[in-house]
Amino acid sequence: MWLRLFVIVSTIFVDIYSEPLNNILRSLDIEVSYKTIFLLQNQNQSLCWNQTDFEETVPILNFNASENVYLKDSFNRKILVLVCLDKYENEPIQVISKNLEDMRNTHTILFAASEVKISDLFLDCFKEKMLNVLAFQGSDRDIIYSYQAFPTFRLIKRKVVEVKRYFEPQLKDLGGYTLKVLPDNIMPRTVVYRASDGRRQLGGYLWHFIRNYASTLNATLKICWDLVPEEGMTHLAKVIEMGKAAGVDFPLGIEGLDLESAKQNVPLEMSSWFLILPMEPGIPRCSFFQRLRLDSMIPLMLLVAVALGNAHRIEAGLGPSWRSLLIDNQALRGTLGQPFVMPGRLSLKLMTIYGMLLMGGFFMSNYYTAVLETWLVHPPVPNHVDSWEEMHSLNMKILIIPAEKKYMTEAMGRDFMIAHRDVFEITNTANFQRKRLQMDQRYAYPVTNTLWPLLKQGQVRLQRPIFRRSRKIVFTPMLILTMSLPDNSLFHKSLLKYRMNTLESGLYKTWFKRSFDELRALRKISYNVDSNLEVYRDLKWDDFYFIWLAFVAGTMVSVLGFLLELGYHSWSLKRRHK
Repeated sequence: MWLRLFVIVSTIFVDIYSEPLNNILRSLDIEVSYKTIFLLQNQNQSLCWNQTDFEETVPILNFNASENVYLKDSFNRKILVLVCLDKYENEPIQVISKNLEDMRNTHTILFAASEVKISDLFLDCFKEKMLNVLAFQGSDRDIIYSYQAFPTFRLIKRKVVEVKRYFEPQLKDLGGYTLKVLPDNIMPRTVVYRASDGRRQLGGYLWHFIRNYASTLNATLKICWDLVPEEGMTHLAKVIEMGKAAGVDFPLGIEGLDLESAKQNVPLEMSSWFLILPMEPGIPRCSFFQRLRLDSMIPLMLLVAVALGNAHRIEAGLGPSWRSLLIDNQALRGTLGQPFVMPGRLSLKLMTIYGMLLMGGFFMSNYYTAVLETWLVHPPVPNHVDSWEEMHSLNMKILIIPAEKKYMTEAMGRDFMIAHRDVFEITNTANFQRKRLQMDQRYAYPVTNTLWPLLKQGQVRLQRPIFRRSRKIVFTPMLILTMSLPDNSLFHKSLLKYRMNTLESGLYKTWFKRSFDELRALRKISYNVDSNLEVYRDLKWDDFYFIWLAFVAGTMVSVLGFLLELGYHSWSLKRRHK
């Protein structure tokens, strides 16, 4: 009897001196700025709260525990969840976590029957990746329960009147907690190599990104070496699949954003997916004069000669005639910008025509000279290969791996891939990555803006690059590259904030720029050097091959004409003597 009386008196004392729930909710409104309250209970009349505990201006969603509701994107994100567990029997946290799918970081308050029950509930919350959880025992509002997740689980009891912050940040200091990482070994993002002591090491700008992030959390990273192959790439989809079974926290790789499964992604880069092609061989110097198309100046020269001849005839009082070719030498020299002797006592009209001839010849000769000098320094190439039909005609092959062919089929269409299936050559990931980094000119390769700057940097010591980016053959013009995290990851929101800080500070860009030197130090990539490079090469006889042909042909025609003139002259003298 005395025990029953003590329990009744204790209950009355707690109800009198405990902090009212509505005051706690007001304090939480200041701290987390919730806009909606989500009530989860087994019956309509809850023993955990009263209607008077809630503000009338805050929308309240009242659901039964048997209902399964997907809250994300259905309401605003600032939700406060209150869960009454007075009647729960089977796996209450699993029921709550289903309703909070993809938003496990929602602030949640549990109302449980005992402290032992609260400890078990918090352990289940940690397993379900729910960190922002508080709890009250029964109707007692004087003591509030929370837990510390890292580095080891610990139950925390606090007096409500002494609480300055209800939801303490769990990821502020992980105390050396170990986080698992699984790289994809796709350079330059991640690169697996062996150090001088034979141990496997990891490099790449994504590794520096995630390692620095772990240091901000005071966490330790563990690489799952048993899942990383010695050579070759592992596509990110397979990395994620293996990571789920191994409990990996960070599948270290990036891929194009898939809007259908874009739940726990961290956008990192804006890119595109295109083809790089071997540079076409340069045109020989002897062909430059053909490409100048000097023959197009002949009609202009004839037109100027006719105009000048007729101008002279008109000045002399004669009529115009198309046969006025008496000054071909002057017209030819003027068109070519060469000096010539002008006739004396010219009128203003003739001076104007001669002036235009000289100016036109000056500009034309300088134009052709500038083009020729430019070609001598930067030899032109024939028409670029910019279509699939041209690749077919040249029997050019694109080296790919099965995973990339799958994505290429999604981007270009199945019918397109079947029509051009003879262009593609499939190989394993190790051979593909090795040939692409070495820029084997027997193949063309699909790349993104992640790798192309490094391949371009590797060609800076060449007189002319050996690979070029195709502006016409593009698989995906705009690509958002993201890092995919496991479902309901604890670090999604934190990593998004860290990513923004690294991008704004330029740290991410710095890691990316250093990746070329890092790969070069690991002998994964190198500068391409032309062993036959000639910084300066003077003109040779062979460079004037077609000029010599024209000279010889012109000389032969001139000699033949001279002989004909001599013959005609002799024939004329004999005829006169007769």
